Amino acid sequence: MDPLGARSQFVDHQSLPTWQQQLEGGGGEAAPLDPNDSLLSLESFPSPFPFRPHINRKVILFCGDIGLLNCTAIVNTSNEFLNDKNPVSDSIHRLAGAELRDELLKLKGCRTGEAKLTKGFNLAARYIVHTVGPKYKSKYRTAAESSLYSCYRNTLQLAAEQSMASVGFCVVTTTKRGYPLEDATHIAFRTVRRFLENHGNRLEAVVFAVSDTEEVSVTLLCTNSPKHNHNNHKMGN
Repeated sequence: MDPLGARSQFVDHQSLPTWQQQLEGGGGEAAPLDPNDSLLSLESFPSPFPFRPHINRKVILFCGDIGLLNCTAIVNTSNEFLNDKNPVSDSIHRLAGAELRDELLKLKGCRTGEAKLTKGFNLAARYIVHTVGPKYKSKYRTAAESSLYSCYRNTLQLAAEQSMASVGFCVVTTTKRGYPLEDATHIAFRTVRRFLENHGNRLEAVVFAVSDTEEVSVTLLCTNSPKHNHNNHKMGN
């Protein structure tokens, strides 16, 4: 609530259900296994990411405007000049105010895969991490994967160095950069999962802020892909 008693437009990440809570469904027990799962299928697709409740307790899927998230930091996806026009950046700039634009000029750009920090200004988030996703071309797929991995990894490393408690991620690589959404989702989940396995004590929450279309893609990826089974539900790959 703001000082005048009006409901705040911002969304506190602590008010959102974690993936573990969604799995438990409020009953305190993990969701039942899919009856279509079999020992053969599990052996055919062994997961490098076994089910970890303590990791799922740190992860939140938020369908909404990342600029409204009340996290320690939120992530802005931009271009090398930090002046990209896309729905994520437009919302963050609108809510943060004109001071953000002035602050970005001081950074003198950002290379693909890098992460740079500014204050959040009028946002609920204290900080904004600005990163640049790669332009995707199939013949340079490996380079694109490496750059996108760096976006997530460098953001998480910056969060840890600054003792941030929570980070809100947008989908880093925008549609006009041409990165296939499913492939990008795999990289995002895999990178965050590995970071939480090794440095989970340094972060309390990681929020993935998605649009309606992106939420559908994430849900399908987590539940229907043959690369996934009940042991790696949600944070596996």
